[in-house]
Amino acid sequence: MSEFYRPVPAGPSLGEPFAPARPEDWPGTESRRWERLLRTFVTAGRVRLVIETVAGAGTVGRVRLLIDGDSLAIELGATEDLSREVVELDAEEEPTEIVLEGLRQSGTGAVRVAAFVLPLS
Repeated sequence: MSEFYRPVPAGPSLGEPFAPARPEDWPGTESRRWERLLRTFVTAGRVRLVIETVAGAGTVGRVRLLIDGDSLAIELGATEDLSREVVELDAEEEPTEIVLEGLRQSGTGAVRVAAFVLPLS
């Protein structure tokens, strides 16, 4: 056994893959209409959703969160500066669909988004 490897005890797993680290690799859109960028399903219970947004140079856009097809009161701006929003959700039904959509309002770059779902105890 390598000195750098230590087995991890069995325990709960998030089952979420890593997301690309570079914002230019995140899903994005240059559309002026809402476009689906990310989609996942969660099981019933409380979850924390971490949403990061960014847009290309000179570009402004929006990202919105949909739960089971219904728009929430959560709509985020996207500019050249990376922003992060943390949202706590109560998933009442199983499974619950979570979708993030984006659109470009001005400029010529893309609006990009990354998201992470974390269970709450």
